[in-house]
Amino acid sequence: MVWSIWKRRNNQVWDNITDSDQTVVERARHLITSWRDAQQIRSLTNTVQTVPQKMIWVKPSHGRYKCNVDASFSLTHNKVGIGMCIRDDHGRFVAPRTQWVEPILDVEHGEAIGLLQALKWAVDLQLHDIDFEMDCKRVVDSLYSKRTYFSDLGAILGDCRTILASTLVNSHVKFIRRQANEVAHRLAGAATSLANFHNFIDIPTCIYDIIMNEMR
Repeated sequence: MVWSIWKRRNNQVWDNITDSDQTVVERARHLITSWRDAQQIRSLTNTVQTVPQKMIWVKPSHGRYKCNVDASFSLTHNKVGIGMCIRDDHGRFVAPRTQWVEPILDVEHGEAIGLLQALKWAVDLQLHDIDFEMDCKRVVDSLYSKRTYFSDLGAILGDCRTILASTLVNSHVKFIRRQANEVAHRLAGAATSLANFHNFIDIPTCIYDIIMNEMR
C-alpha cells in the first residue's frame, strides 16, 4: 500500500497524472495477490515432486503465423526488455524484434506492455492470422477476463483487446510454459543492451540453435 501511494505521488509529480483512491487500492491489492500467488506456486514446486512433462514449442497450423513474446526485468539498467519472434507454419524464422521501456515496472505490467507491442508490430507487418504466446498466465487470464481493472494494467489490456477486436480478429493470445517460450525469453534478456526497437534481418546468434532445433 505504501508503494502504491508512493507511485501515485510519482505519477502526479512526473507525469501530471492524478490517481484516484480506488486506483491506489486496486494497484496495491493486485500486487499483493500476485505476490501470494507466486509464493503458493513456489511452495507447490518445492513440495510436490512429479514426473516433469516435456514442454516444447509447437508450430502454428497451416497458413498461420506464431509470435512468441516475453519480457525481462533489469534492475541494473532500470529497464524492461521485450523480445518477440514470429515464425511460420513450418517453424521457419520470419522476424524477431527487441525493444525496451523504462523505468522498470512490475512483472505483469511489463509482460502486458510486451504483448501490446507485439500486437502493434503484427499490425504494422500486416499479419492477421497469427497466434500470440506468452508465459505470463495472469496477463493472459486478465486479458480474457470480464473484470474491470482500474489501473495502468487495465488500460494496457484494454488497448490489447481493442486491437484484437478491430484489426487482429482472427488472432488470439495463449499461455504457454517457459520451456516453450525460450526464443522470446532469450531475446528479452538481450533487449536492454541493444538499441530500442531493434529489428533483425538474420537469425540472432542467441536464438539460432533454438530456431534450428524447433524447425524439425
